[in-house]
Order: sequence, then C-alpha cells, then structure tokens
Amino acid sequence: MFGAKKKTAGSRPDKVYKDVCSAFDSKDIKYNRDEEKFMVYSTFKGDDLPIKLTISVNEEMPILCFDALLDFQAPAGSYSAIMGGLNEINSTLHFGAFVLDPESGRVIYRHHHMFAEYLPSKDVILSITKMVVDIVDANDGNLKKLIPEHTSFKDPMFN
Repeated sequence: MFGAKKKTAGSRPDKVYKDVCSAFDSKDIKYNRDEEKFMVYSTFKGDDLPIKLTISVNEEMPILCFDALLDFQAPAGSYSAIMGGLNEINSTLHFGAFVLDPESGRVIYRHHHMFAEYLPSKDVILSITKMVVDIVDANDGNLKKLIPEHTSFKDPMFN
C-alpha cells in the first residue's frame, strides 16, 4: 500500500511511441519523427486538402495526442464567428474537437486517447489515425465555409 510505486502501462511513453512508428511502418505510411519528443508527423491526402497529422505521446501522463492541422488560416477579425461555427460542428462529433489557435488563426482537430492500464495496440493506433483523418476530411468543406466572405484567404486548393 505504501511501498514502491507500481509501474503501469501508462508509464511507458517510449514503448507507445515505438508502437506508433511500427504501426505506420506496417502500412508503409510515410512519416517523420522526433525521437526526443516522442512525436510522429505525417501528411494524408484528403478529398480537398492535405491533412497534416502530428501524433505525440505525452511523457507525463498516459495520453496519445492526435492533432491534425488544417491547411488554411482564419483572418484575425473573424475568430468570434468562426468559434461559433466550430462549436456547431463539434456538437455533431462523437470524438475529438476542432479548435482555433488564437495566435496563428489555424484550425486544428484534436483527439486525445488515454491509456493508463494498457498499451494501445498497433491496430488501435491505426484505427484512431484513420478516424481522425476521416473526421477532418469529412468536415473540411464546412470549415472553409466558416471563413467570412470578402476576406482575403489563401486557399491551398485554388491559391
């Protein structure tokens, strides 16, 4: 009860990081990695936009973080309207949420997966990756519609 702290599955961020890399390798998914920060970076092709995905393993807590950076930027004066639209879209999602980074104006989809007493399998990692990419791909058109008319907006699809 008061002895040494029991090591749980969640205390193995290095193992989970290696499993993410191994899962991507098993499906020939191209990616870059940062072994010191336990991060994996990959870009997936969506119907309209590329989906830049970062997967990181939190070293402090047993959390696997999936962050998909969308390839467009909201104009500074539109943040309030965009936040309302993001909340509407988020209310339809079962997992994760779209957030607006107020410093950059970039929209990011975030899904964090907690693994305290077990290590996520490669199949779970690949399933969550697919889910994240599918959610972003299904909603990118609605997200682009949130940009107010008559604002300069660099659309990577149409320049």
